Amino acid sequence: MIYTLDEIKEKTIPIAIKYGVSSMSLFGSYARGEATDESDVDLLINKGEIKGLIDFVDFIHDLEQSLKCNVDVVTTSSHNKKFLEKICKDEVLIYGR
Repeated sequence: MIYTLDEIKEKTIPIAIKYGVSSMSLFGSYARGEATDESDVDLLINKGEIKGLIDFVDFIHDLEQSLKCNVDVVTTSSHNKKFLEKICKDEVLIYGR
């Protein structure tokens, strides 16, 4: 299934709020409008209140259960500057507090 941007927001924002995520952006094929039935959902987050690996894994699990597909989550603190600059080219902010 290919989701619209509004559907992705509807399914992911409540989870971001539940875990205290500060901001969440879509990148990759969905952000570029090139998603296929096989596409995963790529998200860049500012972890906010997520502390530790267990919370992070639970957050990803909840996203995958809601979207019924694989979700790749990158944190703003987890990759080098060049990688983050590449992501920013097609980044679409879907949640920020």
